[in-house]
Amino acid sequence: MAFVRIGQFKARTGTIEEICRTYERDAIPIIRAAEGNISAVLLQQHESPDTFMAITVWQSRGDAETYERSGLAQQMVEKIRYAFAGPPTLLTYDAYGI
Repeated sequence: MAFVRIGQFKARTGTIEEICRTYERDAIPIIRAAEGNISAVLLQQHESPDTFMAITVWQSRGDAETYERSGLAQQMVEKIRYAFAGPPTLLTYDAYGI
């Protein structure tokens, strides 16, 4: 069973394009290179373009926790924290069928 982490946040006005560029250029390659990572994507909502979900899929919860403890997760958040319109939320799920 895979393990999924979903970070949800709203962006400040005027930062949307930079968030997308930074996450795609800097965060996604690092996350995907982490041991046990299956996928990393940033989703931008069509109906509310300032609303985002950063989704990472891991082979196991242990892999996600190892990545978190490494400090890399915090470094990736810090790259875009300036653009958060409010505090992000983090949700976790078990994933079946991956």
